[in-house]
Amino acid sequence: MSLLSSWLRFGSPTAKMDPCPCASHDSLAIVEKADVLHDQLLDSRAEKVQWLVQTIIETHSALLNLPHFRPGNAINQLLGNLVSVCSEIHDRDIVDKAEACLELHWAEHILASDTQDPEQVLARLHTFPYYENYEELTRLELCAILSATKTPPRRVAFIGSGPLPLTSLCLLQSLKVDTLARSLSPTADKTDLAEPVVLNIDYDESAIAASLSLCLALGERGRGMEFICAEATSPAKDLAEFDVVYMAALVGISQTEKEGIMLQVVNRMRPGALLVVRSSWGLRTCLYPEVDLATERLLARLEPCVVVHPYGQVVNSVIVARVKA
Repeated sequence: MSLLSSWLRFGSPTAKMDPCPCASHDSLAIVEKADVLHDQLLDSRAEKVQWLVQTIIETHSALLNLPHFRPGNAINQLLGNLVSVCSEIHDRDIVDKAEACLELHWAEHILASDTQDPEQVLARLHTFPYYENYEELTRLELCAILSATKTPPRRVAFIGSGPLPLTSLCLLQSLKVDTLARSLSPTADKTDLAEPVVLNIDYDESAIAASLSLCLALGERGRGMEFICAEATSPAKDLAEFDVVYMAALVGISQTEKEGIMLQVVNRMRPGALLVVRSSWGLRTCLYPEVDLATERLLARLEPCVVVHPYGQVVNSVIVARVKA
């Protein structure tokens, strides 16, 4: 599905994004509408989501207004409050909704300019606070993928892509670099290498509409991004055509839930294809759940190839496994 056909399928991206609690760029308006993300949120849970989003957005705005980031009373207080908020234990559903709201806010913020210039849209995308982290994580994951296959992937599916598909965009740009493909397949002619495609899959229609709008605005850089609104376990989308299938870190929470989703995903993939799963280790498990592939059910269907635990600023670990015949 091309960008154009994606647009035709979902209709006007702007229209789809109207229910988004981040449709306004005013942080208070975002907070006041946060409960729209989940119709069944209880009032108390909606209030927690609103408070989390308001705190994070206002802290970010305050940091941007500081003349410098040298240690001092102002920055120490801001960062201390932020660490305190992020260190609190909240229900996973609350955290997921707050994170989705923040991503939707940034997608809207990036598209807020009147300019239609893709370079200006890209420049605004680069202002996302964790953009460099996504670049580093994508490089790490791509290296892990390339260590497990003789040829670079050309068709990738990303389950749980969200409103701001930074991994998909970074991965797509890397796969478009001809020197990368030729260095790994020196005998392959350039014309033999099909244009890379990344299919973004998310159950949230607003997330799909937001990410589609962003990719359309990016012009050539968004070419190759495709979209479908579906559950991770939906049998409606056959995954056999994809060389690599990603599972985002928040697709499934517990080991049992993740294992069940992985098995349903693998059953729709072809033998030899790679499954990439984001995990965590050490204290990083406070932020993202850890995944264990060494279970009887998973080992019956998957051959673990690479496990990478990063240091530095990258939070997620990466697991690459090959689907067995």
